[in-house]
Amino acid sequence: MQFFLELSINGLVIGMLYALVAVAIVIVCKATQVVSLAHGQLLAFGALFFYLGYVALGWPLWVSGLFALALGAILGFAAERLCLRPLIGQPLFSGFLMTFAIFMVLDGVFALILKGEAWGFPDFLPRGDIVIAGIRVHISGLYSIAICFLTFGLVVLLFQYTKMGLGMRATAESHKLSQSVGINVRTIFSMVWIISAVVAVVAGVMLARYYDIRFMLTMVAFKAMVVAIVGGLDSLKGAVVGGLILGWVENVAAGYLDPLVGGGIMEVAGYILLLFILLVRPYGIFGLVRVERI
Repeated sequence: MQFFLELSINGLVIGMLYALVAVAIVIVCKATQVVSLAHGQLLAFGALFFYLGYVALGWPLWVSGLFALALGAILGFAAERLCLRPLIGQPLFSGFLMTFAIFMVLDGVFALILKGEAWGFPDFLPRGDIVIAGIRVHISGLYSIAICFLTFGLVVLLFQYTKMGLGMRATAESHKLSQSVGINVRTIFSMVWIISAVVAVVAGVMLARYYDIRFMLTMVAFKAMVVAIVGGLDSLKGAVVGGLILGWVENVAAGYLDPLVGGGIMEVAGYILLLFILLVRPYGIFGLVRVERI
């Protein structure tokens, strides 16, 4: 039982980080109706920017964090302004393919920078373990959960209680109707990409603590895509719940089944979960079922 609880807790920590990336994808999808693959690179470059500031340049933690967030926001704005804005009015699949193209281009740049190496990422959070009811919990994991919840809270506050958030919610419902009431949809698109890029940077920095800066870090985007689809592509709440479910399923399944099959369960568990969810609820757990009249 103790082994199960420890696996569950570790899975929920990783699941929160998956959820953070999924939230960035959902933010873009809600406002622009484009499903983005580019955020896998935004999170990887966010971790890279933080590493350059904190390790290479020796800046303080808070300066390195602001540096990474600023450069990540610029990268997100550039992706929207240079690549996606010209596709406004085109089929949504064109936008999806463009995000894939952005992913591949930045993937090449990322690989060129790393040159096949893995950069050890600094553990800037407090270390050590605490024991709760006989269960060992990493202190850094608790800090990760707290940072994730803080980021989620700020995103929800932005969407629910600011004028910009109102514009984003209106744009998510209808681009044409939003324009008819004076909302600048192009500005909303830019802000959405900037905000989602900042969220992706936070996720990238936290994930790099576990995976270091390596080529496979960008592949987290595909797990985040699974999370977003499982929770519902238009639901922030669904992204959080989906992330927790995926992290728990991966960790528990790997802990019990890897010794039996020789490993690899963690890599396929999420896609099996996605297949099951799509069979039962094609729109995701909290996704809205949209009925279109012809």
